[in-house]
This record gives sequence, structure tokens and C-alpha cells, in this order.
Amino acid sequence: MKKLFHVILISFLSIPLFVSDGKGSTGITAGIEYWGTNINRGEYVFNGNGVFFPFISYNIFDTGLSVTVEGEISDGYISYGSKTCRDDQSTNFCIAYLNKFGLITLGVESVYVRTWENNYSCFENCISFTFEDIFLSPILVFGHDYHLSSDAGTKGKDFYVQFGISHSFDLIEDIIALDLGAIGRYYNVSSWDENLSGISDIDLSVGLSLIHGAVEYSTEFHYIIVPSKDFYYGYKENKDKHRFYASFGASYSF
Repeated sequence: MKKLFHVILISFLSIPLFVSDGKGSTGITAGIEYWGTNINRGEYVFNGNGVFFPFISYNIFDTGLSVTVEGEISDGYISYGSKTCRDDQSTNFCIAYLNKFGLITLGVESVYVRTWENNYSCFENCISFTFEDIFLSPILVFGHDYHLSSDAGTKGKDFYVQFGISHSFDLIEDIIALDLGAIGRYYNVSSWDENLSGISDIDLSVGLSLIHGAVEYSTEFHYIIVPSKDFYYGYKENKDKHRFYASFGASYSF
């Protein structure tokens, strides 16, 4: 795992030496983020192990459109009978649109998740409404998953709803910011014959970001409450209602 980390980190830090003028004028951002534990909609992923998210994103001529390619790389292994694989590792291809209309910031996103070693590839689509000019900037998100595997019987019926609030404090204007957030998710799963539904998680977070020229560093701590028994389980099978993880990241805008 240390060797993998060194390869990714050296590759990322080498990028600015070759193509950047330090002004972020091209609309391209590249970076990497690490989560100590991957928790997605209340469930452990990668057997609860850490995961790297290297990415590169392009904002298309300030139109609100962007395209992103992101990897999910983990050292967590899962066994399927006699086969052992790095479960759910994937490459994610995303196209998104974000723009403000009056009081509402509208976001639309479609992500193709291509898993490497299993049949969990899918499309994740969502639409979001953010009220940035209202106190605590409430956000409402509606999402839909479509699984591509023939094993997912009712594969077009998974959906989720999220509602969150957040606030950012400038500790040093335009340099260091403290971000507080809270978001709750209702998740309905009908694929894979699981038939799970309920409030999958309530995510309370605190984050710190630092901008230095074209480089942004960030770290976050998340406290996850899993109130619905449908989502207690995970690959660890420990049925814990209280879960935690921290993340660290850096990005460079060309």
C-alpha cells in the first residue's frame, strides 16, 4: 500500500512542473483525495479500508458544464467464494452542469461507474437544488441508480433523497476556510434482491481548506450516524450505528 501511495503522490506532484502557468486559466484541475474509511450511504465499502480518489476535471469555457474522470483505488480485499478481489474499485466518468438561476443553484450530474473486478457497474444520476443566499445554504438532492448487471433484477428502481445544510467561515480571507456541514440521506435499494430502505445515514462534518496560489489543500472529519437497521451492516458485519472517517486532499488548477 505504501508503494501505491508513493506512486500516486509522485505522479500528482509532478504535474505542475510540466504544464502549469500557475494561473488556473485552462479550466483543468487535477488532484487526489484519501479517505481513511470509505462509507457510502451508510455502508462500508472496500471492507472498511482506506481509498484513494485521483481525479482530473475540465470546466468547459465557464459554461457551467464540466467533465471529470476519477479513480477509486483501495487495498481492501473481498472474497467471493474461491475468488479474492479488490471489490468495487472503479473508474468513474462524470458529466455535470452547475448554474445559478435567481435564488437557486441548479446542479445536474450523471456518472458512469465502471467497476474493475465485479459486475457492479452502474449509472448514478442526480439533480440538486441549493439555496446559497439563504441562511445555512440548504441543499436538496434527488438521485437515481441504474445497475447494468443482468443480476440486478429491479435494477432501475434504486433512488435516494438528500437534504443538507452548511456554512463556511473565512479564517483568513481567500486563503483558509472552516466548513461545517450536516446532511441526511433516505435511500431505497431494490436491486440485488436486497429491498433496503430508510434513512441510510446522517453525516456531520467539519473541514478545513487552504488555498496557496493554484494549489488547494483540504481535510475533513466526518461523524456518521446510521439510524436505520437496514444499513447497520457492511462487510465488517459489526452493526455499529456510529461511524467515523477523515479525508485529506490536494488539487492543482492549471
